[in-house]
Amino acid sequence: MLRLSFLPISCVLNLLPYWVVSFVSKALGFFLFSVVRFRREVVLKNLALALGNELNTQELLELARKNYTHNVLILLEWVQSVSWTAEDFRQKTKLHCEPLYQQMAAGESGFILTSHLGNWEFAIQSVTAHGIPCDVIVKRQRTRLAQTFFEWFRDRFGGRVIYESGTTSDILRSLKQKRFPTFVLDQFMGPPIGLPVKFFGRPAGTAIGLALLTEKTSAPLFTAYNYRDDQGVIQVFIEKVKDMPNLSADRNTRFYQLTQFYNDILERQIRQHPEQWLWLHRRWKAYNGQPRWSLKPILASCLVLIGLQGCSAPQVATTSTGIDLPPDPQIAAPVYNTQDSTEKTVVQQEATKPSGSAAKKTKPQLKKQSTKADQPNNSFSIVPVEKVPFEIGERLVVDLTWLTLPAGKGTLEVRPGPLIAGRPTYHLWGNVLTSKMVDAIYHVDNTIESFIDQSGFIPYKFLLSMFESAQKKETRVAFDHSRGKSFYWSKRISEKWGNEDIDRVDSIESQARDMFSAIYYARALDYEINQKRSFWIYENGQNLNVELLPLAREIVTSGAGVFQCWKIKVDVKLNNVLRPTGDLYLWLSDDSKKYLVKFDAKVKIGSLLGRLISIKER
Repeated sequence: MLRLSFLPISCVLNLLPYWVVSFVSKALGFFLFSVVRFRREVVLKNLALALGNELNTQELLELARKNYTHNVLILLEWVQSVSWTAEDFRQKTKLHCEPLYQQMAAGESGFILTSHLGNWEFAIQSVTAHGIPCDVIVKRQRTRLAQTFFEWFRDRFGGRVIYESGTTSDILRSLKQKRFPTFVLDQFMGPPIGLPVKFFGRPAGTAIGLALLTEKTSAPLFTAYNYRDDQGVIQVFIEKVKDMPNLSADRNTRFYQLTQFYNDILERQIRQHPEQWLWLHRRWKAYNGQPRWSLKPILASCLVLIGLQGCSAPQVATTSTGIDLPPDPQIAAPVYNTQDSTEKTVVQQEATKPSGSAAKKTKPQLKKQSTKADQPNNSFSIVPVEKVPFEIGERLVVDLTWLTLPAGKGTLEVRPGPLIAGRPTYHLWGNVLTSKMVDAIYHVDNTIESFIDQSGFIPYKFLLSMFESAQKKETRVAFDHSRGKSFYWSKRISEKWGNEDIDRVDSIESQARDMFSAIYYARALDYEINQKRSFWIYENGQNLNVELLPLAREIVTSGAGVFQCWKIKVDVKLNNVLRPTGDLYLWLSDDSKKYLVKFDAKVKIGSLLGRLISIKER
């Protein structure tokens, strides 16, 4: 409702040149500062506490006036951006974050430290609009209307919010999902979870959460700040913190040292543009009480309660389920045929339906002694796929319904992947989260990942993390296509179904996909009515032949728009026998992207329907 009421004003403001918006901001800022005097005493007191030894009274007054102009500009920019798209944010804000892109390309995440400098909400939008997955730790708004608006505002381009209550597990899960938890650390936090460290030379209660997590994890720290330049463009900078301070051997002392270090970083950034910080906030409130972190026994108890005692996350092997993955096995990359790199060739190779003896190769083979057959097959080659239907930064959100009830949401993202066996990869990431209604029956928070070759779309590594009411399970599959083998490992913890550990080597068919990367490979194929496409999927010891049969072209209306689609029936076969999985239909957009617009899967009771509700592209 609030967003809709802003839309007409947003459209009008976007028609105005920047000098007009700037003039209005100065006029309204002067009115609020000199006539209404809104929080004037708070601003002047804060400026005197922070900069009173460096600036005279007149200079402090001038700085305060500029700050009011800046605050009005923030409000006008927020209203302007209600009607903006991700492309608008990419064009109207400037992002400087090469170190963060390097971290993402390496398949790693980290923490981000930031403050209320510049237009902080714009900075969040700019980062997520450029395809950087970040989760911001925030307080809940005082009214439901404001809460709804800011949730939409922050989430619309792929960002997420983590609320302060019960955040630790969410933050660790965010790191495991290769996202960037973001701490806004410049607001007052009193005892027992704050520390009285200095900010602009004066004690200021500061949240200890970031110090706790950086103390207990190996994730690197990045710092983000932004400011508005003379042309009104928001410049966003994200830099890696390289020079950490020398820390005490005493844990409690280290918490103070780290929190002070973070405050010092923010202070240096604010000093560059002091007129653009949130001086309206009472940063230097009286700190009355005892921080729990000064008592070692209490500290140990608190760490146990929040699940950090003895934790060394987020290394690659640590997961949100608490199940550690084993080291990745060594695999060899296949040889790529670059002489005839046409998509038609690769489709012909994989669209041939297996028959006869070829169909009997699907039974998995367990571990055996190394032979010559286990060595890389240099004669095996794959033709690269030329038409890539997606790009890094793509994010699709699918609404899930079951028996017409809201079942949850599915999110699919394309991220930069690391080098694997010397080959560049895409990191395909997906998550399925059940709705509150379904949670009352059975909770699901499952994350699926696939690292596929950028040229051939074949997977090198597959990960499935299952966090459900009845079980916790981690699965890892490493694909060695040149040897025709997969290294399958899984571990399940479940009182209902029993614990399970599996570690084996299976045989795979040529160019086999995993079940997740198969969706993206299906998007790379060309379709004709009643012309089947076929390829292999490896799934837990079984080689399954998947057949895609285009039945018709249909118009599909979804939350993301209206699409002309291919309606495709999916059949899965084992040893040439139809697997009784129930009818499954996909609707892929009939364009170069071939978005997954809709699916309909028959289950034991009713059917699960998915419908695309949003698309974000870098």
